[in-house]
Amino acid sequence: MKNFMLAAAVTLLAACAVPQQGMYGGIGAQKGFGFGAKRTMVAQQPAPQTYVDEVLDVVTEPAGARVMINDASVGYAPVRYSVRRLWRGEPGRMTLDTVKVEALPVAAGQCVQSGIYGQNNLKVSSPVRFVMSNCAPVTGK
Repeated sequence: MKNFMLAAAVTLLAACAVPQQGMYGGIGAQKGFGFGAKRTMVAQQPAPQTYVDEVLDVVTEPAGARVMINDASVGYAPVRYSVRRLWRGEPGRMTLDTVKVEALPVAAGQCVQSGIYGQNNLKVSSPVRFVMSNCAPVTGK
């Protein structure tokens, strides 16, 4: 029984002496607890930005055309919309996504107007303007 009590006491004391991670940060924490060298903080490099957010204003003449940006309906003109353009490609040869803007007619005598903007990594000029009555002539009839 005496040996058992002695073994239990040694085990408890040994368990307290083993450094464990806890509220002070574990081994080598700067509070002075634990063993080994103090921790040093390494400044992290900021992650490279993988996108660009741009705000587009779309204006139609006459107003009220349904506006689609990158095949998503964003409302009726005039409308302001924030579009996220992703960087694609390998480092040194990266390009920005282009932005497809469409204006769908809502009245007779109007035609679909569309354009692709932001080629060559350029910012999309805002506002984007469409004249809904500019229809291509029908030929061959």
